[in-house]
Amino acid sequence: MCGPIKKNGERPNPSAIRPIPINPINRSTQSIHQPTNSKEGNPVSTATQGAQDIAAQGGAGNGSTAPAVLEIDNVTKRFGATQALKGVSFRVHAGEILALVGANGAGKSTLMSIVSGSLTPTSGSLKVNGKEAVLGSVKDAAASGIETITQNVDDALIPDATVWENLVFPQIADNRFGAFPSVKAMRAEAERIAEGRLDFDLNETVRYLSTSDKQQVLIARALATKPVVLILDEPTAALGVQESERLHADVRRLAEQGTAIIFISHHMGEVAELCDSAVVLRDGAEVATFTKPLDTTAIVRAMLGDLADGLQNDFDAVEGREQTGKDGNPRKAGRVVLSLKGVRSFHGTRANDIDIHEGEVVGLTGLIGAGKTELISQIVGDRPLISGTMTLDGKPYDPHHPSDAIRAGVGYVPEDRSVQGEIPDWSIRENLSLPDLKRYRHKYGLLSFSREESAAQHVIETLGIIGKSTDSIRSLSGGNRQKVIVGRWVSAQSKVLIFDEPFRGVDIGAREDIARLLRKTGTALVASSDPEEILQVADRILVMSNGVITGQVDPATTTADELSQLIADEAGITGRNESDEDGNDVRNVQDAQDTRDKEPVA
Repeated sequence: MCGPIKKNGERPNPSAIRPIPINPINRSTQSIHQPTNSKEGNPVSTATQGAQDIAAQGGAGNGSTAPAVLEIDNVTKRFGATQALKGVSFRVHAGEILALVGANGAGKSTLMSIVSGSLTPTSGSLKVNGKEAVLGSVKDAAASGIETITQNVDDALIPDATVWENLVFPQIADNRFGAFPSVKAMRAEAERIAEGRLDFDLNETVRYLSTSDKQQVLIARALATKPVVLILDEPTAALGVQESERLHADVRRLAEQGTAIIFISHHMGEVAELCDSAVVLRDGAEVATFTKPLDTTAIVRAMLGDLADGLQNDFDAVEGREQTGKDGNPRKAGRVVLSLKGVRSFHGTRANDIDIHEGEVVGLTGLIGAGKTELISQIVGDRPLISGTMTLDGKPYDPHHPSDAIRAGVGYVPEDRSVQGEIPDWSIRENLSLPDLKRYRHKYGLLSFSREESAAQHVIETLGIIGKSTDSIRSLSGGNRQKVIVGRWVSAQSKVLIFDEPFRGVDIGAREDIARLLRKTGTALVASSDPEEILQVADRILVMSNGVITGQVDPATTTADELSQLIADEAGITGRNESDEDGNDVRNVQDAQDTRDKEPVA
């Protein structure tokens, strides 16, 4: 059974972060066009007889010549004058885990939307189990055995339904429970799907789940169908290490049973560890194919083309950088811009004191559920302060709504940009200028489109956003949408920037662009569960566990592995969770007591 939720909805879930492994580089030549799989075939029944037959032949795992489960042949897609896909062709075999990689805007999401039935190709064809497939809808794709988990989790869930209702919704839609479905039968099926995967109340309304919990609901639902082809678009971006490892194990198990898996990720360590082959898209075209052992350096070069030449120098500069200010000189502690005194993430935990100085980028890291988002929500006025006080530029600061924070000069990039961060049908230019319209007005109050356009072009060029200023946000890839939201607040000249998971779904090159921009422009608090990302951007890093700041590290002298270990040690991951007498989930009891006894660090 799944663990109950706290009555107030705040679950300090001790789920771990997903560290990005540092993989040794294999420099052997690998670019070929017939993927092979190192797994041994394991003929286990799957969703269709076709997939079962292919699995019985050994699939792709033993180098057999079994037909591909999915064949993509010369697929193109045009949106008006924009050629999004330019004749992409590749195959995925039964039992193969294929990584589809590329920079933001390379065409990955467009291609997968075609395979999943959300879009129709301009030309080209698809075959599933050797048969031509015309996928006019998501339902058609599902009938062919193709399941997809997209980046935009809210698009695939019913927000006002419960977790258990969302888990069985596809079966309800297919009338698998009959004309008069039994609630008891549906609930039992939902519990079967959730068993061992979901540790929160199945009666919880999906709207109130965190992004990572919503992602886990979708993953559990998709895995339960035992699909012929499973498409995972950035599935671990919102997950911690325990959830990611569980997902990886599930993916490997499905592959052993003959499922063909397309895995989209910007994390090269994850790709190298999990995947058997990789197809690289750049500017809508397939430019390279790799097989195991995957050379991540070569993959990144294929992704970025000429842009890759300067990327390593950028990373080297980050690794060896001194704490520098906007003028490039060694950074000195400036005046305190944002000060938090006695502020708590959760009721019942020790209070925190944090000072953020002018020109300083402070990182906040810890497990998913450690309290980072809860603290940030109070800073930006999305939740009332539990305790304590805040000052901004030395003056009392007590926002009761995010609009109060914006007026005070606080920029905010939320964890869930699709709900809180963007207006999808507005253009890039309109979304960028939204927080600071006064800046773009003539003296008579009319909006200056030339000023607005000039500022938009600067952000587009600086962050490498793929799209025109007049393009709607909805038309962009997930990574480019994130870059627009980040660029909005940087260009708004905010007093302080508050970023919650700003790198989620952003490719390796864009991550460095954002990090460089923050270091040059910034007074910021950046929360991230990814050690490598937070080390890349921060001047100092605060470690949070169970709502309490328990440590501080210097990025210049700390590796990603060391930071991951520190976070795990502070959280006491090996401890046990307990429930109170009412059955409500409480945070790890011993660990929570330990953090209450510690003095605040920052």
